[in-house]
Amino acid sequence: MYNVKNEVIIFSYNGAIQENRTALLANSIISQIDISTDKKFKGILISLKGTTYNEDHKNVAMLVKQLNALIQKINIPIALIDYSVALYQLLKALTKSTKVKLFKNSSAARLFLDAKAFKKGMHILVYDEDEENSKKLSKELVHYGYTVIVAKNAEDYTELIHNKHYDVIVTQSRLNMDLDSSAPHKDALSLSKNLIANLPVFMDTAVETLVSFTGLEAQKSAHSIKRFDIKMTAPVICAVMHFKGDLKGTFVLVFPKDIAITAMESLLGERVNENDMESIMDGVGEFCNTITGSTKTALSGKNVTVIFDLPRKFTSIESTLNDIGNNNGIWIDMQLAGKPFYMFITK
Repeated sequence: MYNVKNEVIIFSYNGAIQENRTALLANSIISQIDISTDKKFKGILISLKGTTYNEDHKNVAMLVKQLNALIQKINIPIALIDYSVALYQLLKALTKSTKVKLFKNSSAARLFLDAKAFKKGMHILVYDEDEENSKKLSKELVHYGYTVIVAKNAEDYTELIHNKHYDVIVTQSRLNMDLDSSAPHKDALSLSKNLIANLPVFMDTAVETLVSFTGLEAQKSAHSIKRFDIKMTAPVICAVMHFKGDLKGTFVLVFPKDIAITAMESLLGERVNENDMESIMDGVGEFCNTITGSTKTALSGKNVTVIFDLPRKFTSIESTLNDIGNNNGIWIDMQLAGKPFYMFITK
């Protein structure tokens, strides 16, 4: 039994999870794909509502194994939905090294698999007892243009549900994207050698652009390998610029609010209203566009082609983290007129 919603097809796995039923399901999926030559599916959902399984879990493991093999064959994302809490805990372990995704329900699944079917700006609440998983989910949702609120813990989650309406709640879900078991430990630096070799271009261009724009002295004071610094307490404006091409990664500039104002006042030659956040953020955006434009030109001179996205601007560390994730990167301490600002480059 199946139905189609927009570009996502939903199958129901009825009754006990057994090897023969799993084989029939896989054949049904392949048949449906083959006959739907005029339709390109963005995802396949398999509802486990009301299913049962043996205590030895062999048949559940077989289900995951066959679905993972099927994903490789048809090249369409497959996700399991509508599972119980107990089954989720089992599936979480079984799918960890696979491409099989887990979503609590079809609404949550379609946020990721069929994002164009939803309006941007929808309010999404995310909670998972695994903080790293929460960050992965929220980062992906922010990328699709949703407004994402992340619950810090179970108590916060309960309070948020009762105090505000959300368009969709995402919990007990996993994207299972980190598939390379040979990849370095998550604490290792994950930048490519080519990107590391070109880091001076990013740093020098940022310094030169700010000096040119403001007439103030700018310089690099120190750098280290670490995660995005979340201990900052001063008001900040963060600009995030994803880039792709011969180099791939994320370039972040972090301006304490007072530094952003100093830079703008030096550029404009007049006072800037510290409460006019829209103008301040626009000014930071202009700085960043100029920096990335100059960086692109400098890299082009080295036969390196890079395309930068427009800067995404945030006024909190939490929102910035939701966008860039928690990977290690190069954290660079900079100074403008003797006052600190920061640069961060990660994969």
